[in-house]
Formats: sequence, C-alpha cells, structure tokens
Amino acid sequence: MKKILTLMGLMALFTLFWSMSAAPSAAAPAMQTNLLKNPSFEQPYGGDGNAHDWVRWDEVTPDKFGDCTNGYAKSPQWSAELNPALVNSGSASQHIGNQWDTWHAGMWQNVPATPGSRYRFTFYAQGRGSMDQYPAASDTGLQMNVRAGIDPSGNGGYWYDGDIVWSGSANPHDAWQPVTVEAVATGNQITVYTSANWAVPGVNQCYAHLDVWFDTAELIEVGPPPT
Repeated sequence: MKKILTLMGLMALFTLFWSMSAAPSAAAPAMQTNLLKNPSFEQPYGGDGNAHDWVRWDEVTPDKFGDCTNGYAKSPQWSAELNPALVNSGSASQHIGNQWDTWHAGMWQNVPATPGSRYRFTFYAQGRGSMDQYPAASDTGLQMNVRAGIDPSGNGGYWYDGDIVWSGSANPHDAWQPVTVEAVATGNQITVYTSANWAVPGVNQCYAHLDVWFDTAELIEVGPPPT
C-alpha cells in the first residue's frame, strides 16, 4: 500500500513539473523609447531659469483696469526647484511662478518625428496658489489650468498655433498629477508643450503665491504610420 501511495505521489509531482515547464511564459512588455531630451528637467539651468533642452514661453496681456478679474497675464519667473518635496523624479523640477500677478506660460521642445505616426506626450505637474508661504496648503478653489500640447507639424514654439492638440485642463493642487495628450505627426518633427494658465477672466486669482512645477516628462511613439 505504501508503494502505491509513493508511486502516486511521484506521478503527481511529475505532472505538476511538466505543466509548469510546458506552460508558455508571459513576455515582458517592450520598453518604449522616451524621445525627449532631459525629460526630468535636470540641471544645468540657463540664465533665464529654464532646464537645458527646454525653451520657455509665456503670454503677456495688458492689465487694462488694474483689476485681477480682468484676467491679465504677466511674465512669470522660471527657476530650478531643488526642494525634494517639490521634485517628482531626479534631483530637480522646473518651477514657474509669480507673486500677485496671474500668468500663462510653460515650456516647449522640438522632437524629430515620423509623419503619420501617433505620439503620446505625458508630464507630471503640481501647483500651489496661496496667500501664505510654503508649505501652507494650496487654495483648491483656484484654477491653474495645466495642459499638455502637441503641435503635429513642429511649429517651434508658437504656443498660440491653432494646429496644437491640447489635453483637457488639470488643477493638481499640492500633489503630482500626470497630464497627457496624443497626436499624429504631419511632418518630420513635432513640438511638445507644457502649459499652466492662472489668468482666468472674471475671477480674482491674484494671490501672493501662484506656482506650478513640471517634472517627469515622456514622449513615446504609440502607433506607426499606416501601411
């Protein structure tokens, strides 16, 4: 009887070993190449406060009535953020901010592309609007309108170009949040944009601190040209 039980046990072990070795292993997903230069907004930073390989842009509109509800935009300040609490990856993030004056600005970069291919641009953002010094919490009623953009023809910094495909707006108060957009390239390069817009018409957003941080960007090809 013991011999029979031993034989049955050996057969069960053999069956288990065979099924494990015969089962096909799941293939690891292929790593997609990040096409951006300096995607983590690392140092060195230029004299204008921009991370290398990125270019800054901004909109300037007049304050016609001396009233923030007019929704005017003044040039903000760009700088390297080195506080680890405000860095999502690496050792730095791109900071843009103003005191009291609302602003509309961001960063851009040109990237070689294949016409007809679909690309996905993603970055992480965090923002803060407050009357108090950091680390006081952000006023979540404020709108910073963070968006990601792709110009399929690679316009090289014309942020107002009507061809740009923009994502929806996000308001990532006091926490990192991904913002993403996809577009099909129409030329041999595309231009990607990060954007934040505190200049909201009809709303008084002139706070003592109006800040946004960008970090951990990625541009990947998600679809080849049609054949």
